[in-house]
Amino acid sequence: MKGTTLQMCPECRRENRASARFCIYCRAPQRGLLPKGKILKGRYRIVDLLGCGGMGAVYLADDLALATKVAVKENLEQSAEGQQQFQTEAKILAHIRHPFLPRVQDYFVADNRQYLVMDYIRGPSLEEWVESKGPLAEGQAVGIFRQVMRAVQYLHSRQPPVIHRDIKPSNVKIDPSGRAFLVDFGIAKILHWSSQTQAGARAVTPGYSPPEQYGTGTTDQRSDIYSLGATLYFACTGHHPPEAIHRITGKVDKLIPPRRLNPQISPRLERVILKALRVLQDDRYQSVQQMLADLKVGKIPARTPVPQRVKPAPPVSKPSPSPVPIAPIGRRVVALLLDLLFIGSLMTIFSLFYLFWQFQADPFDLHPAGELQQARLGWIVAVVWSAYRVLGHSLLGATVGKKIVGVHVTSLHGRRPGLFSALIRESLLVLEMGFCLGIPSLIWTAKDPMGQAWHDIVSGTVVVRARKAGSL
Repeated sequence: MKGTTLQMCPECRRENRASARFCIYCRAPQRGLLPKGKILKGRYRIVDLLGCGGMGAVYLADDLALATKVAVKENLEQSAEGQQQFQTEAKILAHIRHPFLPRVQDYFVADNRQYLVMDYIRGPSLEEWVESKGPLAEGQAVGIFRQVMRAVQYLHSRQPPVIHRDIKPSNVKIDPSGRAFLVDFGIAKILHWSSQTQAGARAVTPGYSPPEQYGTGTTDQRSDIYSLGATLYFACTGHHPPEAIHRITGKVDKLIPPRRLNPQISPRLERVILKALRVLQDDRYQSVQQMLADLKVGKIPARTPVPQRVKPAPPVSKPSPSPVPIAPIGRRVVALLLDLLFIGSLMTIFSLFYLFWQFQADPFDLHPAGELQQARLGWIVAVVWSAYRVLGHSLLGATVGKKIVGVHVTSLHGRRPGLFSALIRESLLVLEMGFCLGIPSLIWTAKDPMGQAWHDIVSGTVVVRARKAGSL
């Protein structure tokens, strides 16, 4: 098939048809990624996928003009705000030159998608390194972070200042020589002191974003200092720090002191980390320069030795997305029967209470309910049934029956369906039953490779097995 008819799977990186919703090899939801061999702008040939997130993907590519490897970042966010922020990232990177920051080489739009071409940094991220080898020794961690902090100090010294706002272990790359690079400016902002305006998107990374980055708080240079402290915490302990919003809403600060997780950390380094991670902005370091001054360990190395494993505190790896297993048709039928039994039981109990109340009101009125009352009861049952399924699918991803048999409803992107999608799905299911299409729909579902019934296809949902039986 032609390259334009294919897409690369974000999980197994194999190629599927461009129209596929799930990977035929690993069942992961597809994102419409570029296939291997695709040539952009007549110059950049896609070699492999380096990473894929919620708003974009990064590919390894060959620059055919210069015969070098480059990183090509693709914007998957099609909203006007997302496209504007991608342009902001390109403009930020185009005007910065620093030994610990990647250079932008090109920016263009192809097939209605934005692309940014940058230096390709060989080597793993700090997150990958710690999760595979364990927490870093103190001297090695400080050597790496003094490089990263120099890059952040340079950004903050720009006029106007540039706030990164997404410093975390996965955004620190280390090349084979031990040189550290701070990457991914996807939610960076340019701080305009005169007008008090902020140019940039707002997003958070649990554990690494400061409290002011949630809601309507104002982020500044001290926000990056919090993220630097959180990233240094992870590098030295192998543990992700608790989410900032939980630290300020709980009665007790849930942050575990680093030395309790790794006793080899010196008290001096622990004080630096804890000060950077203060909840209130005024209690933190007020500049990167202050934090650098407290990290004095001699001369800043231009190149850092490859980190070695430290035995204490085994790393806690971040869970990665797993393939999506389609729920067997038998489980779906059993789930539907269990839901009918559940709602039938509730309505029976309701009817008994209603009859008891009516008998208490008029013991001599023992006539059966009229046609009007029977029709009213039928409407009540239909409304309760529909509301139960719509709310269960949109809020919890499953009804009682589905939870018992270990399946749940998800969108094509692996999320719980919204209220609108759940309402559309239930309305179409009612129409299928009303027009006696239940059996043909079941046959279609059994033969469909994605296990989607007609109401699933239209509403953009799919029924999958839960990771653990009975879980949501």
